[in-house]
Amino acid sequence: MGNSLSGSVLDDLGKPGGMNERLVDDEDSTAIEKVDRNAQKWPNEYESLDYDPNENESFRRKYFHASSGKVKKNDHDAKVLNRNQWIMHAAIGICVGLTAFFIDYFIRMISGAKFKTLEHMVMNCQHNETMGEVLKHGCLAKPYFTLVTFNVGFVLIATSLCGAFALEAKGSGIPEIKCFLNGIKRRGWLNLKTMIVKVLGVLFSVSATMPVGKEGPMIHSGAIVGAGLPQLKSTQFGFDFRFLAFRTDHAKRDFVAAGAAAGVSAAFGAPIGGVLFSLEEGASFWTQTLTWKTTLTSIMALFTLRFFLAGTAPSNSPDATSGWGRISAVSLVDFGTFTYANKPLWDIVDVFIFIAMGILGGLLGALWCYLQKSLTQWRMRMKFTVRQQMMEACFFCFVNTTVFFLASMSLGKCEQLVAKVNGTVITNTSFFTNGNWVPDRTTRQFFCNDETQYNDMATLSFNPLEDVIKHLFHFDGFFSFRALITSFILLFITSCWTYGLLIPSGLFVPMLVTGAVYGRIVGEFINQYTEHSTYPGTYALIGAAAFLGGVARMTISLTVILLEATSEIIFAPPIVLTLLVAKWVGDRFDFGIYDIHIFLKKIPLLEWEAEEEMKRFQNADVMTKDLVTTYPVARVSDVVSMLTSCTHNGFPVVVEHTETPGTPQFLGLVLRSDLITLLQNRIWGELRNDTTDQPFLSQEAFDRKYPNRTPLSEVILPPPDSIENLWMDITPYMNNCPYTMPPHAPLTRTFRLFRTLGLRHVCILDEDGGVIGIVTRKELTGFRMHELMHEFDHANDHSSQA
Repeated sequence: MGNSLSGSVLDDLGKPGGMNERLVDDEDSTAIEKVDRNAQKWPNEYESLDYDPNENESFRRKYFHASSGKVKKNDHDAKVLNRNQWIMHAAIGICVGLTAFFIDYFIRMISGAKFKTLEHMVMNCQHNETMGEVLKHGCLAKPYFTLVTFNVGFVLIATSLCGAFALEAKGSGIPEIKCFLNGIKRRGWLNLKTMIVKVLGVLFSVSATMPVGKEGPMIHSGAIVGAGLPQLKSTQFGFDFRFLAFRTDHAKRDFVAAGAAAGVSAAFGAPIGGVLFSLEEGASFWTQTLTWKTTLTSIMALFTLRFFLAGTAPSNSPDATSGWGRISAVSLVDFGTFTYANKPLWDIVDVFIFIAMGILGGLLGALWCYLQKSLTQWRMRMKFTVRQQMMEACFFCFVNTTVFFLASMSLGKCEQLVAKVNGTVITNTSFFTNGNWVPDRTTRQFFCNDETQYNDMATLSFNPLEDVIKHLFHFDGFFSFRALITSFILLFITSCWTYGLLIPSGLFVPMLVTGAVYGRIVGEFINQYTEHSTYPGTYALIGAAAFLGGVARMTISLTVILLEATSEIIFAPPIVLTLLVAKWVGDRFDFGIYDIHIFLKKIPLLEWEAEEEMKRFQNADVMTKDLVTTYPVARVSDVVSMLTSCTHNGFPVVVEHTETPGTPQFLGLVLRSDLITLLQNRIWGELRNDTTDQPFLSQEAFDRKYPNRTPLSEVILPPPDSIENLWMDITPYMNNCPYTMPPHAPLTRTFRLFRTLGLRHVCILDEDGGVIGIVTRKELTGFRMHELMHEFDHANDHSSQA
């Protein structure tokens, strides 16, 4: 490893065509061009995570004495590490619960003040004039313009925060968390600034009565807490407590999974559903221990949220659990309690209707996904600037506010507060106390002369979506078909338009409300036009499950989330059946909305199972051949040249083959981030007796740089006149036992390695031990498989014509 490595070979190390000419045959002269085209299709900002530990010499010295080679006795350290993991999971849950409380408290405060002001204006207008006089004199202009000012102002704040500070904070964040748990990272997804913008932005986007929910941003925020809290470090805000125990991609993945589960738990009051959500939607690796720790995180998040909700509840709250020291029974999205004293929630006849609702829900979900996909593709083609995206969000808010305001004032129907019990119509006693009318704070009476009446369209439009869900699930009063159908069409269109705007926005609640309206339509129709008496709230719940299942295509976790949110295990069979039917129908047309957006962003996500086309290929068909390699001892100038001449993140380390000169023999793999860390710490020296006199860099030094490595442009390098005489020994820092495969191995086997172990690179070696290619996750995606099939079909067409 000394003088034999110097000379012309090392001089050409970082130059285009230097080492590449040794690894690419003449007949493969177009390989680099092909790879360049693929690089344009797959954005470079997406980078694979290193779930597999880099077990190099530096890593092993944490567990072995350098002098004697004996194993260090670190039983105490292992116990401390395990204890700290449990403490950190509990701390993540507490922080997620506090975040959820902050979001809920201020949304209730802002929305409550807004609706109270508007209701006062509308009621004054109603008391002073008849509806005809209102339309003639324009009495509603003041509340309308006040509402527009409120909503557009709130959206302007939310979109300005995203546009100015963190573009990654827009949307729900669930596709990004799913990708991270799958093994992909991108700068900005999980940093503290993104979380701050996400939390503040969702306050105003939800308060603007946009068709958005707070559950998606809550899941994203929980994942950010899980990613950042164990690090005790923020490069953006400039603090580092030097807590190095969990600064690995492996540990970070587990904490992110726990944080996302805690976000679901706080949003829906579903700790078990949160654990299943992380397992079903994202995690590529799972253990029994992680199940227990994630469950603890979810429970702590829900406990913290409900503790503070109970303590800050109003003194006149009907909740018997309110008061400091008690635990509230509500969550961010509260479905309320189903009562069924007078009729069953469902019976066997309803099952066949539920199946039909699942089919229609799958069709409606597929249509919604198609429209949303088309809209997203149009936005991508237009390439809107940040300012244009902000204008689009504000314009949509204006349209959304105007449409729902006009609908609630002109299409509403005054319905009597009644209930139907065993075919007998009676006054709804839930709104009367000792014969006196006690109005519900979310039941709107706009332009209804009788104080025991309510405006059905205004009740569906002039409330936060969480309150609309409660009305659809539990309200015994009737909703006219005009109000229900209008609400469904408007929610279907506006929720499709909203997803993708430059604001933090959750998707679950809008889909649940849209589906609940669809289910309520079915329930009201059955009650009014058939002899089968049913509980309309049940149909609203099944409709919500059917539509959300048709859009998101989740089954297990969504079932448990809905069951925990309703606290009714009796709904398990119909919900499972409806979700499965909706998913099967929707999958006949396209992927779910989250996978569609992942595909449109060209994120190299690996699915649970290999693509069917993958069975036709071997590693040699997809591997990258334009390798840039290095030697175990290399000039510092050549290392710098290698890093600046390409964007690869892994470099094979090779030596000349002893039996076949000119053939590089594979020794190991070194990462770009590790090479930059070595350069930053000036790990180099002069070449003496086939080695260098460089200092040794401990593993702790690498951990301190995690997760954001210093860019090469910021590394202080030696002056040009001395850098040529400096050498770097890479051997202690390379992974000398990475996973390797032969070129003729089936590609499906390589896929299973990546999917189960969370690998970043697999080196392809020939029979002589020479490296001839590298496979990364980008070569294993469905997009790449379809591309290869197209190339093969095109080649076969040409050969048949010849």
